[in-house]
Amino acid sequence: MLTEREVSRQWRELFQSATTNDGALVKASELIDALPATSPLRQRYASELADLQRMRLPPSERVEKRPKRRTAG
Repeated sequence: MLTEREVSRQWRELFQSATTNDGALVKASELIDALPATSPLRQRYASELADLQRMRLPPSERVEKRPKRRTAG
């Protein structure tokens, strides 16, 4: 299992270039899977990956992210 530091380093190296291909997205998914389920880093990278995947869709297929609702209290 990779440490969070190793995953972070590989994540940065993976997305340093301006272009993102399918191979990079697959590798990113594998890096996320290497983190423990309770890791905050896993949650953050999973969200970033979802955003990257959404940005790669043609405009007609994009579903905009809904803002989080705040509870009154």
